[in-house]
Amino acid sequence: MAGNRTLAIIKPDAVASGRSGAILAHLEREGFVVRAARLVRLSRAQAGAFYDVHRGRPFYDELVSFMTSGPCLPLALERDEAVARYRTVIGATDPREAADGTIRRLYAESKGRNAVHGSDSDENAAREIAFFFPESELADLAAT
Repeated sequence: MAGNRTLAIIKPDAVASGRSGAILAHLEREGFVVRAARLVRLSRAQAGAFYDVHRGRPFYDELVSFMTSGPCLPLALERDEAVARYRTVIGATDPREAADGTIRRLYAESKGRNAVHGSDSDENAAREIAFFFPESELADLAAT
C-alpha cells in the first residue's frame, strides 16, 4: 500500500514521562492503524545510522545522544495518505509553533525534545519502517 504507511517514533522523552499511551491513543483516534510496534533502546551506532541523513548538521550529535538516552517506541502506522496526515497530526517541530491539539503541542517539551519522529516522505517512510521492522513483522490486518 504505497503512500499508506509511515513510521512514527515515540521518542525517549515521551516514553520516560509516561505519554506513550496518550500519544498512541491520539494516533488511533486520527485513524491510524498500528501495523507493528517495538520498544527499543537504540545504540549509538543504530541512532547514527537512522539519522545519517542529518550527519554534519549542527544538531546531529545532540539528536543521536538524545535518541540513545532511553527507550523509544517505533511504530509502523497505516492509513490513507499516512505521511501527510501524520505530519499534520504531530504539528511543527517546535511545540511553541505547533497548532493547538497536535501531538507536539500537547506532549513535547521543546524543539529538541519534541516527543515524536515522523517520516517526511513516502520514500523515507518505506526506508525507515524497514530499518525497524522486516516485512514479515508488519501485521496483515486484512487477513485477520
